Amino acid sequence: MAKWICEYIPKNIETYVEVFGGAFWVYIKGDIHEGPKLKEVVYNDKNRFMVNLMQCCTEPVMFYEHMKRIKSQDKKLFYKYQKEINDTCDLGFPDFSMDLGMKYAYLATQVFSGSKIMESKYVDLKGKYKSKFDSFRDRLLNLDTVNRLTKITKCENLDYIDCIMKYDGPNAFFYLDPPYWKTENYYSNHNFDSCDHDMLSVLLNEINGKFALSYYYFDELEEMYPRKDFRWVSKEFTKAAGAQKGKKQNKGEELLIMNY
Repeated sequence: MAKWICEYIPKNIETYVEVFGGAFWVYIKGDIHEGPKLKEVVYNDKNRFMVNLMQCCTEPVMFYEHMKRIKSQDKKLFYKYQKEINDTCDLGFPDFSMDLGMKYAYLATQVFSGSKIMESKYVDLKGKYKSKFDSFRDRLLNLDTVNRLTKITKCENLDYIDCIMKYDGPNAFFYLDPPYWKTENYYSNHNFDSCDHDMLSVLLNEINGKFALSYYYFDELEEMYPRKDFRWVSKEFTKAAGAQKGKKQNKGEELLIMNY
């Protein structure tokens, strides 16, 4: 969906911010980095492990060198790293660590779903598919990806309210992909709850910058972002996570709400 979303992002912005950064796919897959007036690219996430990992990615060649000898698809190594990551939560989080970034990337790319990484079980691909860890590592040497990664100016570990207030301005653009309605508990390492949908809407109704907000439809959206005041567009897509061979694939409808 990233390229479709990017079609709606203005080209003349000076500051680009992903408030719920995750894997930063909209920025990585789009052409935002080519904006003629772009000065700041800000990654933000409440998950400190993801923020550290993205900070590592802003130095892609060095990060690749740090992990190039690590063997993918190693069950013992996976559980060793998972224990060490969990221990980090108890012992305290360092300001920046490529070693920790490598371990978190190892876990995130070798589970079925990366949302509950600390609890997920190792997935053995049995040599049938290329490891996502290998794909991730190789991407760090891809010149097109490197061009995007090295233009990231800041990796923040802020609450969504603090992030928006810090970077709001007439030349700022925010892309927001919050935990979806009634699925908030599916995500880990955050404190976004059902009431935060209301708080987010109040804030977005008042900002000076532009925003695009991703959701699946739910009735309350009509009051939070009235169609007469905001632009709504939608697109049907195939849910890759639910795809199964020989079965009809699940469809979903991505909704994008904009204040411009």
